Formats: sequence, structure tokens, C-alpha cells
Amino acid sequence: MRHLTKHLVAETDFLWANVGAGITDAGVVLIDCPVRPSDSRQWQKELQALSPKGIRYRISTDYHGDHTIGSAFIEDERVISVAPQRVFEELSKTDGSSLTGRETFINTMNDIEKPDEANEIAEAVLPLPQVCFEKGMTLHLPPLTFEIHCLGGHTPACSSVYVPEEGVIFTSDVVINEPGPGMREAIFQQWIKGLEWIESLDVAYVVPGHGEICGIEEVRKFKNNFVEMWGLMKDLLDKGRDKETATADTVFEKFFWSDTSRGESWIEHRRRTFQKGLENLYTEVKGG
Repeated sequence: MRHLTKHLVAETDFLWANVGAGITDAGVVLIDCPVRPSDSRQWQKELQALSPKGIRYRISTDYHGDHTIGSAFIEDERVISVAPQRVFEELSKTDGSSLTGRETFINTMNDIEKPDEANEIAEAVLPLPQVCFEKGMTLHLPPLTFEIHCLGGHTPACSSVYVPEEGVIFTSDVVINEPGPGMREAIFQQWIKGLEWIESLDVAYVVPGHGEICGIEEVRKFKNNFVEMWGLMKDLLDKGRDKETATADTVFEKFFWSDTSRGESWIEHRRRTFQKGLENLYTEVKGG
């Protein structure tokens, strides 16, 4: 656990998405929750020691499994769940126990020889959020203010949590401080616009969805990668390339990366989502 300020903490060492939390007079506010059951239990134990009132709120920043599955492992049933309306809608499509969207996490746990945790993820029932928003909302929980902004880009629901008093933003996957961002649902111009807004903030810390805690310079570099990808795809389109050949062009290979320590299932997943992202990019650039 890294203490960013007196009232804000974050963790970047868990598998999959980064997580954060705010310590308020009302109790602890979770910003996402670890997917891996043992990580979730460890995180909750550490946070409960920071407030006698325990965990009171959970903000889920997206509907992808690395931002929702962990909600099933929160032990206190009184925790109030806050999320974009699209998260509610996506989770409502199943009964909360469907394996859709969690196969990659199950396979990865098996690949790293953690079958018991793979089974926990498979059997988890995901609770629906109770408080939802479309474009954003604000939680006033002294001494902190949690400004939740639905910026999109990574997915239509992807949301960042800005805490102005502390000069910290938890960006979810709007910012990814490692190579090869997940792009299977990417809306690139919306993503670039969201990154430009984050660039405009006066913040001391940026907690990305993945990768190490950083600052505005890393946000700018991440944005510039998308700007470069847009330009490269436009050049291929100007040369008359069709979707199949343009998205297979090796010019984009420098933007791909996968953590090989997570096993073959994860690498294959990353390759599929990267390819889908390039197809999205082609369609968006072609549409102008």
C-alpha cells in the first residue's frame, strides 16, 4: 500500500487493475477492488485498519472484469456500490454468476497454478451497483470530495475519480502507464479528449488503471501514442489499404505488449484485444 496523502492510498502490485481508497469521516471509500480473491482479502484487511468505521463505499470505474469481479469478494454487505449506469446495465445482462467476461481471469489463475482462486472467481456472484450515474457525480464525504467523471475512450463507461483537495486523480483505464493498452472497445478520439482533460488538471499524482503511479508527463506520452497511431492508420488509409492489411501492418507492433508472467491465456487475450483495437481505429479513422 502506498500512502499518497494523509487521506488517500493506492496499490499497484496486485494482479490486473490498480486500486485506490480514500479515508473519510464516514469510513473508507474503495476505488475499484482487486480481482484476485487473496488480493481482495489482503486489501480489505489493510484498509479496515485505517478507519474504525470500516469500508462504506465502493466506486467501480468500468464494467470490464478487472473493475467489477472484485466486488464479489467484499465481505461487508453494508458497503454502498457506486458505478456508471452502463456498469449496471452490463452486469444486469446476466444473473451475476455468468462466466462471460471472466474466462481470462480464471484461465490466468490456472496458468499460474492457483486453481482454488480460479474456482472462487468462477463461482463469484457479482452484486449490482446501487447508485449510478451517466456523465458523472460527486460524493461529498469530508474531508474529501470525489468527483467522478465518465470520460470514456477505453470503454463507453470508463470513469476517473478526481480528489481536488489532495491533487490526486484515479484515472482507471483512461490512463495506462505501461505498453499495450487494452483497446478492444476503444473510441480513440473520445479517449484522446479525456486525456487532454486530465492533462489540464493540477495534480501531484496520477493513479493509472495499470502500471506505476505517475504524473501529467506520462499522461501526455500516453495520449501522444494514440495521436501517433491515428496518424499511422490515416497514412495507410490514404494509400488505399483495406482493413485486413492495414491492421496487420507491422508499423503498429511497437504498441503491443503483454506481461508474459501471467501465462499463455493472458498473452493470447492481449493479442486478440490489440487486434480488435486496431480494427476499431481503422473504422474510426475511415469515418473521419
